Amino acid sequence: MCTLIALWRSVPGYDLVVGMNRDESAARPADPPALLEGDPPVVAPRDRRAGGTWIGASGTGLVVGLSNRRGRSSATARSRGRLVLEALRRPSVAAIDVLVQREVAEHEYNFWNLLAMSRSEIRSFTYDGTVRATRGHDGLNVLTNEGGNIVTDPKVELVQGRLAKAGRGGIDPTLKDLQSTLRTHAAGGAPALCVHAPGGGTVSSTILALSNADPGQNVLLYADGPPCSTPYRDYGEVVRRLPSPT
Repeated sequence: MCTLIALWRSVPGYDLVVGMNRDESAARPADPPALLEGDPPVVAPRDRRAGGTWIGASGTGLVVGLSNRRGRSSATARSRGRLVLEALRRPSVAAIDVLVQREVAEHEYNFWNLLAMSRSEIRSFTYDGTVRATRGHDGLNVLTNEGGNIVTDPKVELVQGRLAKAGRGGIDPTLKDLQSTLRTHAAGGAPALCVHAPGGGTVSSTILALSNADPGQNVLLYADGPPCSTPYRDYGEVVRRLPSPT
């Protein structure tokens, strides 16, 4: 199931650094990251079936990612990926809080977990019939299908073990550490982050880092397949077109 790793205010020069594996049916097509014009502009990959996304960054300096949550499977529910796109158009994490409360009151959604962060705030939201919000913390934060920073989740324990010192050496070793971690297979009873299953599993992997000072130094790497066997392609030119937040 999906795993999102966020390094918040712990990488010199890059307060917002995330890596995410998307676990999904292999039959569900998606487009690679692109600049989506609007106010503000957004950079995100797109789900071709419903038109939404699972991770993205915006010109307001937000990064938002989503994982599905077990418990409801309605064919008529509104796309959770569309919620992510709407969240990316908000001006702040606090505004996303208002958005998700309104959305679940007005629309049917299958359950989800969502992480939203800016340079000033990080917050995870869980919807399982009721919305709950939890503040994140400086350093390593992990969102799985169980929620945000669930200490009893074996995936969280695995990521904490592998990335306990991540960020200290700067952005380049951090990117390498994230790639290595997102390629992790199950071993010795530990869970897999790169999942292989009949008909699906990890279908893509995204690594995103927003520079504090210069959008020209933004980083976007995307593997259009399981990262253990699919090279990350550099989409930096796309994310560098985002304006610097005011």
